[in-house]
Amino acid sequence: MKLASEIDLVLRVLPRPGKFVIHGSDLVRSFTKERDESIAEPIKNTFILGKERTEQQDIEFPITELVEIALRALSPGINDPFTAIRCIDRLSAGLSRLAQKDFPSPYRYDEEENLRVITNPVTFTELTDAAFNQIRLYGQSDVAVTICLLDAIARIAPYTRNKKDKATLLRHAQMIERGGQQEAGEEYDNVCIEERYKAVVEALELES
Repeated sequence: MKLASEIDLVLRVLPRPGKFVIHGSDLVRSFTKERDESIAEPIKNTFILGKERTEQQDIEFPITELVEIALRALSPGINDPFTAIRCIDRLSAGLSRLAQKDFPSPYRYDEEENLRVITNPVTFTELTDAAFNQIRLYGQSDVAVTICLLDAIARIAPYTRNKKDKATLLRHAQMIERGGQQEAGEEYDNVCIEERYKAVVEALELES
């Protein structure tokens, strides 16, 4: 922001914090009337590159860490659904807090209200996808995990503020319910899954 204001530029930051970049790939694109190669180095020096992701400014990283633990617990060699369930509980707590936050706009302005920086911000939908997609796929054969996922979404639902976030939760609940019904071998399991799915729908409707 400081550099863009000083040089009178509009800068578009391409990767988000935590995303993988390869050598020579673009980090920033500048919009200016004249091409000035001298600004490339100062702009590049504002970035911190490392070999591993860190929690600093990378909100998706702790989510993927919990997902990784859950997936390892669900692997055939370990078969520990209780650890996966504890991870899901933690994920639901985090997403409940995030659902109440105002996610930043991609457009950043200087003190004089001039557009200076365009970012690639994270969204609630992307974080929810990161939290649930893989656990849903690898855990759908376990009824307890399926029920826990639906319960987690029902817990998050009251904290959602807008229709888009509600639609995201409903989409995940629908996929979890379908996968669980396909894998469940007992009628009682199907009934339990259906009841938990209806609870999600009711929670989303009550807060809509």
